[in-house]
Amino acid sequence: MSEKTEKRDLDLESRSSELDRQLKEIDEKAGRLANIRGVCFLGVLAFVILYFYQDRNIAYLICGLVLLVLFVVFVILHGRIKSKAKRIVVLSEINSRYVARTLHDFSKLEDDGSDLKAEKHPFAGDLDLFGPKSLFALINVAHTAYGRRQLRKWLLTAAQEEMDLNEIKARQKAVEELASQMVLVQELEAETKMNVKKKGSPQALLAFIAAEVKRSKTINLIRIVNSILMWASLIVAIILGGYIFFVPVAFFVIQQFLMACTYKSNAVTFTLVEKFYPELRAYSNIFSALENVEVKADYLSLLKKRLYGEAGSEGKKQSASNQLSSLYKICLLIQVRMQPLLYFVLNTVLPFDELCLYLLEKWRKDSGSKIPEKLDAIGEWEALMSLSMMRMIYPDSAVPEIVDSSEPYFIGVGIGHPLIAEKKLVRNDFELHKGCAMITGSNMSGKTTLLRTVGINSVLAFAGAVCPCISLKLSLMNIGASMRIEDNLGEGVSTFYAELVKIERIVKMADSGRPLLFLIDEIFRGTNSKDRTDGAWTVLQKLHKPSIIGLMSTHDYELCKMNTNGEVDLVYYHFSEFYDDDGLHFDYKLKNGMSTETNAKYLMKLVGITD
Repeated sequence: MSEKTEKRDLDLESRSSELDRQLKEIDEKAGRLANIRGVCFLGVLAFVILYFYQDRNIAYLICGLVLLVLFVVFVILHGRIKSKAKRIVVLSEINSRYVARTLHDFSKLEDDGSDLKAEKHPFAGDLDLFGPKSLFALINVAHTAYGRRQLRKWLLTAAQEEMDLNEIKARQKAVEELASQMVLVQELEAETKMNVKKKGSPQALLAFIAAEVKRSKTINLIRIVNSILMWASLIVAIILGGYIFFVPVAFFVIQQFLMACTYKSNAVTFTLVEKFYPELRAYSNIFSALENVEVKADYLSLLKKRLYGEAGSEGKKQSASNQLSSLYKICLLIQVRMQPLLYFVLNTVLPFDELCLYLLEKWRKDSGSKIPEKLDAIGEWEALMSLSMMRMIYPDSAVPEIVDSSEPYFIGVGIGHPLIAEKKLVRNDFELHKGCAMITGSNMSGKTTLLRTVGINSVLAFAGAVCPCISLKLSLMNIGASMRIEDNLGEGVSTFYAELVKIERIVKMADSGRPLLFLIDEIFRGTNSKDRTDGAWTVLQKLHKPSIIGLMSTHDYELCKMNTNGEVDLVYYHFSEFYDDDGLHFDYKLKNGMSTETNAKYLMKLVGITD
């Protein structure tokens, strides 16, 4: 175990102990406050009884009122203490998941991103990016839909037609800064986890922002004028008296009629407000937490600036948290009119609904258009935090050096597969500057794992994360893979045809002219040996271009012998095994050259198929 790994484990253990200590301290304090609160309540009851049974002495009543005030104060304090306790419990759960990540205990990592799977994707399914025991499950700390989608987007960077190297490098610096601040990242995750109950986005709020608030200017004007005339005539009637009271009554009747005319149309907007109102405080809290973080990386500084945005109609910049707080206050007014009696009273004495609609529309025009971008900023924060988990899981990881080159290459020293726990991880050196690396070896020796190791480390590099390696240098390139082949009997698709579709997709990607890294495992395993060999050779010829490199694993040694004239740039690597009295063993170490060994007969004997 390295010094960095030992320090990480000590930091996590220390963090757990500190949170346990804080929770114990708060629980003790909450218990004392609960006891004091109970004493105050009993005291109130005692003084009330004494007041009634001791000649209604005012002194008892005053003492009872004082204790009642203290009771309310201690109720409030106890509520705040319980909120702190809840937050510490959440932080403790988050820290426990950090420990689970270091152990690759996926049973404690519930969000595996299965809903984010990309069907017919060039590499996502082959490299286990989403789903049970996936890369997403291992590193994701996002709790909003924005963060989960953004992480997905960055993990799929290698599928984009255009990859921006400057953006990737900016993410690398941001991720490294966050990785060095474990407590801060845990605090920010706690903020999103506590405030966002579902993995959804505030759809009702976004719908409100996108749609104009419907208000009838004519009826609105009539209601304002009618309200003024109703009150003016009522004042005159009070002063002059007599039969003139029928005038304000007439205006009152008109007011009720106008209320009835606008009730249904106004209800559409107010019902929408009811849907997003509970989310406002939650997202405002998240915005506030992010706005108050001190950062250095340019990307993180830019995200903070986006939370403040441009100056509004009044020439002043408003933070995202303040903008949502403003909307929250308007919604509080609307909550008041949701009570039937208050609705009747408020809309009778003045055009209350029209006032609320005016305030909503003014907020929508001044601030609404800026909110979606600021919600996206939350997603980028969460995605960067998720990528920083790789440094926590593998403290000895290296920041990949990425180069924008028309000639692709991959040079990895001590690279390992991130979905294998550090204690079990076997690292290898691998480099490829042109052509294809043919990976041979017997069953279960590590061929497929090497292909996935190269692919998933490239994914992490382009996303902006560190990789479990001593060093990694690679060029920007798309990734195409054919590794995990599944048939679909419902659609009449055989395993062989499913593989053909994947190979065809890789060939089409090769024709685009963009740099490409292909990963093909046991090509055409579903057909006879001659067709397999001829077909594989044809694919190798089609993929033999200056802009393409790749890895192909195979048991087909005849295929390896077909390049007699050197018309395809091939380099050979292999894995091997050894036998002793305890049976078959693998070292999973990559070696130069081609293997000629096979262990199929031994494995069949081991499971009892042959003698």
